[in-house]
Amino acid sequence: MQTRRPDPNPSALSRRSAIAVGAATLLASGVFRQGLGVITLAVTARLLTPEDFGIIAYFLIATALLEMLQRQIGMVLIRLENVTVGHLDTVFSFQVIFGIMTAALFWAARPLVALMEIPALLELLPVLSALALVIAIRSPRFLLFERGLRFGYAAGEETFSRVIYSIVVITLAWFWRDYWAIVIATFVGQAMRGVWTFAIAPMVPRISLSQWRDSLSFSSWSIGAQLAQFLSANAPQLIIGSTLGLADAGLFRIGTRLVNVVTHQLFAPILRVVYPGLADLSRKTNQRKEGFRTLNAGFLAILLPVSVGLALVAHDVILVGLGWKWLPATQVVWILAPLYALGSIQANVRSAVYIEGSTHVLFFRNMILLVIVCALMWVGVQYNFSGALYAAGAASVAGLLMTLIIAKRFGDGGFFEPLTVGWRSFLACAVMTVAVLTVEVTLRSGEHVPRILVVGLTKVAVGVVVYTSTHILLWVMAGRPKGFETTVFSLVGRLWNHLSRQTA
Repeated sequence: MQTRRPDPNPSALSRRSAIAVGAATLLASGVFRQGLGVITLAVTARLLTPEDFGIIAYFLIATALLEMLQRQIGMVLIRLENVTVGHLDTVFSFQVIFGIMTAALFWAARPLVALMEIPALLELLPVLSALALVIAIRSPRFLLFERGLRFGYAAGEETFSRVIYSIVVITLAWFWRDYWAIVIATFVGQAMRGVWTFAIAPMVPRISLSQWRDSLSFSSWSIGAQLAQFLSANAPQLIIGSTLGLADAGLFRIGTRLVNVVTHQLFAPILRVVYPGLADLSRKTNQRKEGFRTLNAGFLAILLPVSVGLALVAHDVILVGLGWKWLPATQVVWILAPLYALGSIQANVRSAVYIEGSTHVLFFRNMILLVIVCALMWVGVQYNFSGALYAAGAASVAGLLMTLIIAKRFGDGGFFEPLTVGWRSFLACAVMTVAVLTVEVTLRSGEHVPRILVVGLTKVAVGVVVYTSTHILLWVMAGRPKGFETTVFSLVGRLWNHLSRQTA
């Protein structure tokens, strides 16, 4: 009996159900992976030093850049009306060409990197060259699952690579006690992602540029826009490392890593639903603006309380999970967590711009933002680590304002509409903050770990209950308008009915 391979373009599920199921699947995957990621971070943070994390920050930024740019090459497959074998071969060819080019650039960059006077970075350049080729070898056909709103395979890819990475990095860090554990684990994890894509979406790629016009016209602006955005997002880390030293760079890396866990990485799989979902709505309906508003409200309802909650328990989390040496990273979380959550609407704006085909707008926006961020950080580092943190916060505010300017193209409301659609989330967060701070004042006594753990868990429990109940109460008082809450209750109802039928 032959095994039937999955079809990337099913038509059995309705559009709304497919998007909802995909989001739920990826969220569950994200919760598991980031829970594992937090455990991995806690272990490696206790085994390695801030200087190790300062060095590895450069390596991980370069790795993320390679992965982000390679993904942009294939994004055209989601937008196109019809995808042919020629498109798949062309995308794969561009992936390989870009991988070879970036590998050569890393290899040739030794004289420039030597100017930074950090010997460890020179040792990492050959690894980055090899990694550029590894990341390039992935099946373009795998993206057709996202195009068809089937996100379970993407969840499998993310989970599989995270498990492999965690096993390797914890094992090597235990024996080596230096940053090479993270380097090798990252290399292995990326290789396993490529294996997964070809195993699930097999194809025999050919080197062909027959559809280069469709791919290049979209990807060139898209890559430029994403490159500028990536540099503006990582400029604070790079500038802190080059001016304030590896120890401060390591503290900033740990703080932003914790922030990114809850504002980006935990929900990054859900972000993969946004672009295909909006693209599908754009192709088949005229509800793109309504979908844009609903997504903005949904992201704020989820990310805002989680990020504010992290800021409220940051001291407890870092002290119990990572240890005393990482306590200065607490102020990174305090300043950046809420701002990063507000910046989550940028993902929706970027998806809407991709669908509209106006990727040049994103490119110019991100280039201007890059200049602003570098200028702010240059001023901030003159006032040491605290000044750099305030500059990073100001850069996030600048990015949010520029995002709101572009967002006006996709809504019917005013300048702040992408934020005001989540007014119930803002009010519920305010009530939650008061409740958690009250618990903090009432229960805080002593600094030994068991006491801190109990206080921290109590603050989390109070925050979850107060935020959820306040949000629902505000929704009911507003007349139960159609929005994020409606979608959540609908999903819960469907799940309950499904479970009821299974147990009947």
